[in-house]
Amino acid sequence: MKILFYNVTAASLHGGLETYCWEAGRALARRGHQVVICAGAAGPAWHDEVQLVQFPYRPEQDWPDLGTRFRRLMERLSFAWHSLDHVVHGNYDAVVVNKPFDFPVLWRARQRGFAGRTLFRSGGTDFFAGDRWFASAIDRWASSSRHNAAQVQARYGRGVTVIHNGVDVGRFVVRSEDDGWRRTLGLPDNAFVLMSVGRLVGLKGLRVIIEALAGLAPHICFVIVGEGPERSPLERLAADKGVASRVRFAGRVLHAALPEALARADLFVQPTIGEEAFGISVVEAMACALPVLASLSGGLPEIVADGLTGRLLPRGDTAAWQHALAAAEADRPALARWGAAGRARVEAEFTWAANAARLEALIAGENAACAA
Repeated sequence: MKILFYNVTAASLHGGLETYCWEAGRALARRGHQVVICAGAAGPAWHDEVQLVQFPYRPEQDWPDLGTRFRRLMERLSFAWHSLDHVVHGNYDAVVVNKPFDFPVLWRARQRGFAGRTLFRSGGTDFFAGDRWFASAIDRWASSSRHNAAQVQARYGRGVTVIHNGVDVGRFVVRSEDDGWRRTLGLPDNAFVLMSVGRLVGLKGLRVIIEALAGLAPHICFVIVGEGPERSPLERLAADKGVASRVRFAGRVLHAALPEALARADLFVQPTIGEEAFGISVVEAMACALPVLASLSGGLPEIVADGLTGRLLPRGDTAAWQHALAAAEADRPALARWGAAGRARVEAEFTWAANAARLEALIAGENAACAA
């Protein structure tokens, strides 16, 4: 099949959604399909196993601030204005979209004669007024977690197939530690390193970890990998709490280099205070045999087995997180067990190869009515 992954931010951002497009696309290409990613004209390809086509668009921050969803919808409509002809005339057997904001372009493509299959693969709840009307353009429905599938099914009244995201278990592996990387960040040799990876936005809850640090042993440090608008507020918070010397902002790390970065950590933290539909970064950390502390939120309980691969904690409860972090640091044998169990869980349940096989079957019409 010739399959299009349609996502305006696929080349310009480095979050879970973008990882999905490139890694699921790679896995489908390895199954013999011709895969194309259609993205906005900003940023390079992540790899050359799929084709990248790019079109102009007006970024969300350039639109009037009438709300985040308004801005994101307008960003995608500006992208659709330039990319619609490619969708219609690209001879695609299937088009995969990940946000309801892209329903209108598929609806218009249908009107103009597009006859391929369409699949909505949701990892969130970016619904907007009128999205149900445009949803008639979608043939197949999938979600990355049972939690998110229930939300999508409630919104659109369609059967939703759960296809968990994955990780490349050949690249995200257990590696030996390189103390040179820690020294580059100015971390002491005895540092116990907490790490998070992702977009620096408020809903990720990173302030919970910074606040908790103030009551933890001074050798416990926090490395934040990623970029985003929350960086300056987090830097100010670390200074206010007196822990700035123990927080490191590593900035953006290319996805190909993430395994090496994760290998330098002792414990992965995902303190989300919003909705986390899945959490690819959590699975990648587990593949590297990192124990995980994560919020009891969204699809994260489907990934982290509480007491087996890590701990699940109340959202935004700094005291609970502080206690759990102190307990984890004090019990190194438990961390080793959690890490090993996490790696085994990923190998058994969360691979891109398995994701691609299920996605292929769904596009082809098999299991199309499987509900959450």
